[in-house]
Amino acid sequence: MKAGKRIILALIFMTFQFLFIQILPGYCEESIDVEKCQKLIEKYSSIIDKNPNNYSTYLKRADLEYKLGMYKEAVEDYTTVLEKYPSVSETYFLRGNSRFAAKDYKGAIADFTKTIELEPDSVTAYCNRGTAKLIVHDNHGAIVDFDKAISLDSEIYDSYCNRGIAKLNIKDYKSAIDDFNKAIKLDSSITDAYSERAHAKAYMGDYKGALEDFNKIIDMNPKLVSAYYDRGHVKIQKNDFDGALKDFTKTIELDKKFAPAYFNRAMIQYSKKNYDKAISDYSVYISLNSNDAEAYNNRALSRMHIGGQTKEAVYDCLKALKLNPEYYPRYQELPWLKYYLPKK
Repeated sequence: MKAGKRIILALIFMTFQFLFIQILPGYCEESIDVEKCQKLIEKYSSIIDKNPNNYSTYLKRADLEYKLGMYKEAVEDYTTVLEKYPSVSETYFLRGNSRFAAKDYKGAIADFTKTIELEPDSVTAYCNRGTAKLIVHDNHGAIVDFDKAISLDSEIYDSYCNRGIAKLNIKDYKSAIDDFNKAIKLDSSITDAYSERAHAKAYMGDYKGALEDFNKIIDMNPKLVSAYYDRGHVKIQKNDFDGALKDFTKTIELDKKFAPAYFNRAMIQYSKKNYDKAISDYSVYISLNSNDAEAYNNRALSRMHIGGQTKEAVYDCLKALKLNPEYYPRYQELPWLKYYLPKK
């Protein structure tokens, strides 16, 4: 029952994948006037009430609904238009984007497929369908779509980056790195490809290369939480526990609710016999994630090491056991605990 084993033996990255959904020009703005949009929706609704066959107004209202995050309503309006005009590829595309935003990935894939049937050379439809497939873990299908998108336009960063993610997911690390290299060549100012390339390098055992990429990301964006967290994991693989400790601490400084960083910092503190600090970190982690049996188990071990907290350690073990009954055989081996275990 040695704490720290999971973090030392496994690369567990917090992967923030860059997911590409391209909206046609004019259908999305960086900032919107919410009040103005709401008033326009009311205006368009009034027009539709008077003339339900005014289909161009449904499209205008759907555009605004999408902007305001009213994805279900946007889908309904696009569907009304498609019932009247079932051969317009752009409407399927826009409904696909709305369904994607509403996390109806199956529906989005169907709409992008229909877009492609009507417009076989739609690069954005292939890109967006590939992204939806990526999310539903159809990595091979996503690769096929990104292949097609790249054959139609070889200058789109996102196609290479997301194809690389799909290859990373199927453990084709070398080919994934090739794609991330191409994405970086197209746009070296975006951190996503560097991050995913670092993951691929780490999985291949190229920790030096992975650290170089994470260092590059941090230079580009010193406040990117995931970069410090992931770099900490790579440092663990290189047995640089002090460096990993600093990275997890920086992660927490940037995001005090980033639960995994507390867990991993606690593991390192435990390995360094800083049991009080380990208990403190496990306690914060548990306050953020109260259903992790391993956290209670590890806090119990830390408490037993410092002494005087047997009662609290027993409580933690019983809580861990409730969450994960597989601890029972191991707990029976602990003299200070076995008498408190429920009888089977």
